[in-house]
Amino acid sequence: MRKDILLIVLILIAVVSISGCINSPIDNINNRMKDLNTDITEGDNDYNAAINSINSRDYASGNNNIQIAKEKFGDAEQKILEIEEYENDLNESVYKEYIDLIKEEVSLKKQASDELYLAMQYYINKDTYSGNSYAQSANSLMKKAVILQGERNKLVEENSELFKKAGII
Repeated sequence: MRKDILLIVLILIAVVSISGCINSPIDNINNRMKDLNTDITEGDNDYNAAINSINSRDYASGNNNIQIAKEKFGDAEQKILEIEEYENDLNESVYKEYIDLIKEEVSLKKQASDELYLAMQYYINKDTYSGNSYAQSANSLMKKAVILQGERNKLVEENSELFKKAGII
């Protein structure tokens, strides 16, 4: 009876392994990476739309756009936390470097969005001096994030075969 149960358990483990239900760390990362990249792209688009709205003094639209950007960057931070659960299982240091870069980039973009949101509130209340101060801070943070984004893209470009093999790009 015990041998039968043990045999059934072993067969189930083998079936699950073969069917792909047990993913490698890179598979788990890859599954989340696509959604992470979508969140970053959408957050960037909404952040830029908020900037355009500020420049045209359409604060209602800008406020809506920056709220969405903040949500997208917040979602991206959450996905990074999920990815980090598997980071220690990775054998390739390039992947770890990529994750570190994207983590810092998203953090800066989230901070920039928070600053731009505050700027928007001051603009709405006709306090352009304070609004400009927060907008400059947001701009500075976003410039740093864009530099990191460039470093991340360069890392992928220099290791394209590695990232293609993993299915990340």
